[in-house]
Amino acid sequence: MNLLAVLTLPENFLIGAIGAVIFGLIGIQLLILGFKLFDWLLPKVDFQECLNKNPLAAAIVIASFLYALGLIISSVLH
Repeated sequence: MNLLAVLTLPENFLIGAIGAVIFGLIGIQLLILGFKLFDWLLPKVDFQECLNKNPLAAAIVIASFLYALGLIISSVLH
């Protein structure tokens, strides 16, 4: 078996890897933007107070929001 043939990558690998990194960075930026928008739309909710009062409930709300937003962004980018 030729070692060089095993180590060579397909021609489209580099383009695909660069595209995946770019779309991943775009997805992360959109996720941060979505969280900032959520925080801006609900100015009366003090997350620090909610975390001190009931940390599990606040964590579930924030985690579910980020999960849903991540699913939306991943389906848009896919």
